Amino acid sequence: MKVVILSGTSRKGNNTIRVAKAIDTLHKSLNHESTIVDFRSYDLPFFNGEPVDDANPTPFRENLLNAWAEADLVYILSPEYNWLISPELANMANHYSGGAHKALYDNKVFAFVGVSSGIGGRLPTMQLSSVFEKLIFYLGGQAVCSPNKFESHYTPAELDENGLFIKEGGYASRLQGFVEYSARLCNRFTGVA
Repeated sequence: MKVVILSGTSRKGNNTIRVAKAIDTLHKSLNHESTIVDFRSYDLPFFNGEPVDDANPTPFRENLLNAWAEADLVYILSPEYNWLISPELANMANHYSGGAHKALYDNKVFAFVGVSSGIGGRLPTMQLSSVFEKLIFYLGGQAVCSPNKFESHYTPAELDENGLFIKEGGYASRLQGFVEYSARLCNRFTGVA
């Protein structure tokens, strides 16, 4: 199984990358091929209706598009910014929502994670699911948005900068269960183990 984890914020010192690293480690323990796309190198211009040049992508865009296109399971992680998804993810969805990008929304499972330093994260997962369900339908893709969403509460108290669990217990078992569920759903939908 090929997994890509989109750590959807360019903010330096963000907590989202901690969760991305934890998910990456859990998938590698399941012998899955896992890649993180770190949005701290994000360089998509503000969407004004003009497409970006896919023929001459920057290193960030090339990594994003190649990893996403090859993935069977796509995690999209967003911090909760005032009850919204990150502006980087909204902008990305606008850029990569046309017919030329249909393959990004075909034969995949999408799983969503909302990240907070306190209590929060549910709203970005719901918004992302709604947007991606519409894109899959609009582009005629055959893909699934997982009904299981993960809310990462009090992230800096649960994960260190390397994505390692700080303490045993509820958070660790919830995240592991979420990853295992996502992998099973992907296996069932795509047939890839």
